[in-house]
Amino acid sequence: MKGTQEINLLVAVTNHKRNQEAIALKKSFEPHVDTILIDNDSPFESDDEKQFFDYALQGAYYSGQINQAYEHMKDHTHLLIINSDITVHDFKKLIDRIKDVYSQHPDVGVYAPSAHYSPHNHMADMGTKDIRKVTFTDGFCYVIPKDFLDILCPIDLSVNKIGHGVEIFLGFLGIKHKKPTVVDDYILVNHPSGSGYSSKEARLQRDNFYETKSRAAQVFHSWVSHDILKSRFGYFFVRLLMKFYLPEKE
Repeated sequence: MKGTQEINLLVAVTNHKRNQEAIALKKSFEPHVDTILIDNDSPFESDDEKQFFDYALQGAYYSGQINQAYEHMKDHTHLLIINSDITVHDFKKLIDRIKDVYSQHPDVGVYAPSAHYSPHNHMADMGTKDIRKVTFTDGFCYVIPKDFLDILCPIDLSVNKIGHGVEIFLGFLGIKHKKPTVVDDYILVNHPSGSGYSSKEARLQRDNFYETKSRAAQVFHSWVSHDILKSRFGYFFVRLLMKFYLPEKE
């Protein structure tokens, strides 16, 4: 395989009212990789608890946490966003696997481990023991290349502070720039059922967010709203549709 993809990873643990779980995640990642902890609108029981948090944001929500993590990046090439409700079984294995995937697959864009629960069926472990291409990943645990963040950030909090739909836009960038989004069946994390945003306001902000994007991004979002187009089949089908029906250069 020609070329390699260098990776200098930053982990950003994002938290909302799960302080002890967030602190535990930070402590578990720190021996293996640069790690920061970003809170949004959580009460702190003490100054001792608060000291573990690198950033304590107010009213920023998920998009604000992504913006903050992006601002923190220095010579980092990739950002792992992980919510504080995620359970990781082997932290070193996850970090080593991320580095291996990017070094062995220079074309990979966004990366996510498979998940015990997600509303998107394509996030489940399909038993391949390897990476597989998908149209987008869920946003609770995924790696974003800095060049994608350069396009995405700063996210306009007046439009979409909740952050619903951001991960789909990253999937669009993957197809547009020929850097496929992948889910990895070699690594499984646990994501509790029922977490995340599903409110009317979140969907409204998502729609407003896409109104600020290109027609190609809007159509991509419409296509991948159908379950059949979220899988590996969907990736190749949507990529084909974009090639022939959305040839715009942005």
